[in-house]
Amino acid sequence: MTDPVLLLDSTVLIAYERDLTRRAQAVVLEALAEGRLLATAALSLAVACAELGGETRELAWLVYDRDSPLSVLPLALGAMEVGAAAAGNGKTAGDLEVVQVIHEARAASAVVLTYDPDRYAGRRADVIDLRP
Repeated sequence: MTDPVLLLDSTVLIAYERDLTRRAQAVVLEALAEGRLLATAALSLAVACAELGGETRELAWLVYDRDSPLSVLPLALGAMEVGAAAAGNGKTAGDLEVVQVIHEARAASAVVLTYDPDRYAGRRADVIDLRP
């Protein structure tokens, strides 16, 4: 049996860049050492970059280096499902991100890593809380 894909949401990407906790960096280093698959949804990356105000030196390595253990999952055809699931007034980029993360987690049987597990309350997804 293979280990499930670890799906990093924007809170983990932000922590990785800002080094708010070494735990986010440790997750990446362990995945690299073990050859474990890491992924992030395209909207998670967009939300993280907006929050970081373009200061993404560390995060750029995760996204652009071909030896990085991280894959960015595009919206592609899932955009229709994400948009339909998030339809309604007052939706934010963060709301759309949560919908895409849940969609991707189900599609890939992935485990979601987050520093804000309350975002996923009441939703069907395996979530790991990275808060200390």
